[in-house]
Amino acid sequence: NDREGRKVTKRTALDLAENNFDLMYEQLKALKDGETISKPIYNHVNGTLDTPEDIVPTPIVIVEGLHPMADPRVRELLDFSLYLDITDDVKFAWKIQRDMVERGHSLESIQASIEARKPDFDAFVAPQREFADIVIQVLPTQLIP
Repeated sequence: NDREGRKVTKRTALDLAENNFDLMYEQLKALKDGETISKPIYNHVNGTLDTPEDIVPTPIVIVEGLHPMADPRVRELLDFSLYLDITDDVKFAWKIQRDMVERGHSLESIQASIEARKPDFDAFVAPQREFADIVIQVLPTQLIP
């Protein structure tokens, strides 16, 4: 669902019900079968779908996003999976960089967004960790101000 659709359903993009796993499965299977797909592109600035992007199959396909291992059918298609376990401090620093600098959001709105989405992150994103072949923990470093 796009941003307007989620306003109606009162769910976040993290909620599995707001995602099209049938399409994700069909498209990943098509890529593995050597077929070109037309992948939807979500526009984070205006919250709508942009013109789809053609993806040509290659020997290695990287599936990234919030839910790459949420659907069992999709998991079966993955040859190798990696979960980035990013600490809250790092996520906050990255979100400030992206949302304040690139999207013009206030610090208060970013903090409120993180708090509002945390239950859905814990319910829908974090459980994918158990399905990963490798988990990499991303910790704060001196590189993050």
